Amino acid sequence: MKKRDINEERRNARRVVESNNFDYLIMFVICMDAVALGMLTIGFYDAEFIKTMFLLDRLCMAIFIVEMLLKMYAYGPQFFKSNWNIFDLVIITVSSIPIASYLIILRTFRLFRLLKYISHFNRMKNIINIMITILPHFAAMSVILAVFVYVFGVIGVALFGAQIPAFGDLWSSIFALLQAFTLDGWASTIARPVMRIYPYAWVFFLCFVMISFLLITSFLLSMISLMVKKEFKVRSNL
Repeated sequence: MKKRDINEERRNARRVVESNNFDYLIMFVICMDAVALGMLTIGFYDAEFIKTMFLLDRLCMAIFIVEMLLKMYAYGPQFFKSNWNIFDLVIITVSSIPIASYLIILRTFRLFRLLKYISHFNRMKNIINIMITILPHFAAMSVILAVFVYVFGVIGVALFGAQIPAFGDLWSSIFALLQAFTLDGWASTIARPVMRIYPYAWVFFLCFVMISFLLITSFLLSMISLMVKKEFKVRSNL
């Protein structure tokens, strides 16, 4: 086959894989695969049903492999210059290894490919953009929170570790404080048992909860301020 014919075929293949209809088809297959994987986890034990869902999952996998091969043919070496293409290739490769047939965790990685198609939906795209914008701030907040919980964890072991198993070591203390941080029954399961032995322990827990609330409130307010400034900047540039 002449080089001109090969280039023409690649251009035709590229038009196919770059079309909106092709993207919608792959999105539909991903959603269908999500349904199949979900059905395998909801507790149906009918052998025929499980076999059908497994075959549907294998069919979706075959379509994804054909998609990758078609894109690699269409783009040639240019295929590996796109981060999304590399992401897709890694996901498909990992989920197609033989052990993935038995580990549903590996197969569910394919569902993350839906993130690639958010550009087709403006609202979803805006949400992802906001998430990307606040990610550095969230990381900084996580570091501050980790230091805060660590310090209180050490204090908790020093104050209550001798008689309270929940504060017997650093990791148990941090876990107890994280439960208190989420307000998941912390008063009845953590604070009150400690206060029966250490009556003034309420000061420790009150400080922890109040500072936690202050940190979260500060973070949320800073994010709202950041989003408002960004929106104002976008509107002023229009």
